[in-house]
Amino acid sequence: MIEKGRLTVRQLASLMFLCTIGEQILVFPSMITSYAQQDAWISSLVGVAGGTGVLMIMLAVYNINPRLNLIEHVLRILGPWIGASVSVFYLFYFLISSSTFIREMGDFVGSEILKNSPLWALHLTFIFALAWGLHSGLSNIGRTGEAFLPLVVLFLIILVLCLLPKAELENVKPVLGQGLLSPFKGFIAVLTYPYCEMCIFMMILPYTERRPHLKRDFLLMGMIGGLLLTLTLSICLLVMGPFMTQHNWFTSFNLSRMINIGNFLQRIEAIMASVWVIAVFFKSVLFFYSFALGLAHLFRLCSYRILILPSSLLILALSILISPNETFYLKVIIPYWIDWDLTCGIFLPLLLLLIHHMKLRPQKH
Repeated sequence: MIEKGRLTVRQLASLMFLCTIGEQILVFPSMITSYAQQDAWISSLVGVAGGTGVLMIMLAVYNINPRLNLIEHVLRILGPWIGASVSVFYLFYFLISSSTFIREMGDFVGSEILKNSPLWALHLTFIFALAWGLHSGLSNIGRTGEAFLPLVVLFLIILVLCLLPKAELENVKPVLGQGLLSPFKGFIAVLTYPYCEMCIFMMILPYTERRPHLKRDFLLMGMIGGLLLTLTLSICLLVMGPFMTQHNWFTSFNLSRMINIGNFLQRIEAIMASVWVIAVFFKSVLFFYSFALGLAHLFRLCSYRILILPSSLLILALSILISPNETFYLKVIIPYWIDWDLTCGIFLPLLLLLIHHMKLRPQKH
């Protein structure tokens, strides 16, 4: 076995929560509101229920053989040639996703916190942290996620509670004022961004302790993460309104600047930035890990650690080349990302399940 580390169920649940909110904690409100306007909170709430179904599909793939990760399942079910092609497709998805998350982090830090800093320097610093975490092993990543989880939850609760006095219900009226089509588009976006991207856990579940409550905790933390995103989206709509929420890319960060309680508690946007960087780190490192581990399985290497350095350099280059500016990312990349996420998170796992059951039928007869 290439990966010898083991996660506890609690560590897996912590990573599940952190990856669900991931980079979405800043960009989710703007993204969903662009589809559903003032009804974005409805899209998000219904999307959490649909996202739970997506997670159940991933668990069904894991249940085919709990000892195998996603790439091993693909190779065993689809055969060496087609399986290798689909594996390369997944690996490219993991690679591009980790590069995109790093680019989002670089754009955010460079425009909001460390202004005028060279983009390559920000990316290099972040990738060094990712490579160090990956070299430390999956178990250490899990322990670190477990330690940071309470801090992230506390900061987000503080954000919501401090903004409640500024909330106005008129900002989310009229309910379903644009019909059902816009909320449905928002629902598809919710399925795509937080939940279909959780296909990386099909690479990680085999290295988790097998306990009776594993699946329950996996689904529960996915739901809680989605509900927290819904709560953040709702407070953005209630305070800023749909127009400002849609046109502020880092909505929740800008929202945190509005907090002012008695001229004492104010300017806590640094806390929001810390939450986002922590969540993006764990999501990026798991995509990076999935890419390196999957590549090692595909080429039958003895360890994924020998791939950390070349993979880091590749991700660094792609994170800079993937988009010339933020506008290109918003207008060109995001609309097509939905198709990619749906393919990797729903269609291909369903295809694996279908072919697996078709192969089982002749054996039963």
